[in-house]
Amino acid sequence: MRELLATAEQRGWQAEVFWVTRDWSSIQFRLGQPVAALGEINDYCMVRVIREGKLGMACGTHPSPELVQAAGAAAARGGEAGFSFAQPAPHPELAAPHPELRSLTAEDLVPLGSRIVREITGAHQDIPLLVSLERTVERIRIAASSGLEREATLGRVQISFGAPFPGAGSGLYKTVSYPGPPEFPKELVEEFNEWYSWGREVAAPPSGRLPVLLAPEAAFLLTMPLAAGLSGEAIWQRTSPLLDKKGERILSEALTIWDDPLRPGDPYGRAFDDEGTPCRRRPLVEAGHLRGYLYDLRTAALVGENPTGNGFKRALFGGGPWASPVPWPARVVIQPGELPWRELLSLERGLLLYGGMGFHSSNYLQGHFSVQGLGFYIEDGRPVGRLSGTMVAGNIYQELAQPLKLGSELRELPGAVAPFILIPALQVAGRRG
Repeated sequence: MRELLATAEQRGWQAEVFWVTRDWSSIQFRLGQPVAALGEINDYCMVRVIREGKLGMACGTHPSPELVQAAGAAAARGGEAGFSFAQPAPHPELAAPHPELRSLTAEDLVPLGSRIVREITGAHQDIPLLVSLERTVERIRIAASSGLEREATLGRVQISFGAPFPGAGSGLYKTVSYPGPPEFPKELVEEFNEWYSWGREVAAPPSGRLPVLLAPEAAFLLTMPLAAGLSGEAIWQRTSPLLDKKGERILSEALTIWDDPLRPGDPYGRAFDDEGTPCRRRPLVEAGHLRGYLYDLRTAALVGENPTGNGFKRALFGGGPWASPVPWPARVVIQPGELPWRELLSLERGLLLYGGMGFHSSNYLQGHFSVQGLGFYIEDGRPVGRLSGTMVAGNIYQELAQPLKLGSELRELPGAVAPFILIPALQVAGRRG
């Protein structure tokens, strides 16, 4: 990597090299049988060059002088950079991945996958069950002309399982991740078996405003619009509904939301972002009050702020080593409440949502969401059937500014660490009349 930086410096260019090696293996079960064992080791490299104040980028499978040349050629026709690459600075230290993680194979995961299959098919015969177990180890290296050098190894095992409901286009799926060799997810399997039995029948709620209990898997209805509103890009463009509202109450006082990638044992922890800026634990929303925005190097320079360690190669529905960094939360953590989720379920009438289809079509940049609800209709504190064709809509800065109740149980998901959240009322379009 230093050779590539030297090549750029000889031409009077600033350069940054991002290089990740991804070691991945998985085993999949369909209809109770292991059907696909996959594995790959790939390298991805992106070089960014600032040439006479203009930014250019090039991607490849490994660091090479040709990438520097290609990025320099792109910079000759590129837009103004407006920023410099990250400077050397101390960053937090995270524990290395579990030593057994690197040697864990797809074959090693078969007994655990088989046990999950047995536990679920024992409760639901003829279920079209899909089970996937994936091990990922990533080595990230970042170097820049500024003298910056970063390196970290990340690792996790992710377990996903679920099935469509009979005669439906939707289904129920659960996910859990571990920072080392995985355990049998007993509570999650039991929850799946119970919830899947709730979905054997269809129930149509009445139209109107109803209480809605968001399962942790549905927390994206809150976190995605919030991330868009906190983005330094939206702040710079002055399109964010949160512009100039730092210190003001924007959500329910029951909500405290952290950006915390430094939690011990978090399978998605990060010590620095994809530009090499140190990450840190900081509140985004504290007791409903806005505390801070998300800046990468570019947007921080545009608005005259310091980068916050939130430059990640991610997007709402994608991203990857080949993508440009954008402002994005490192790790969203919603502070839990004090009530068990089953107590929150004690509704006379309402919905339990674990997901929603069509979110991407919502004006989420302004806090809006409108989705076809995935979940169950509740009557007298009991789920009476799954939703079908039921629309749920609202705006997080209005609906989640109401007094909320939060569950005491936290669930670690790829997108966030979240509890159950009870919203007093959302607009529901269910059966007519």
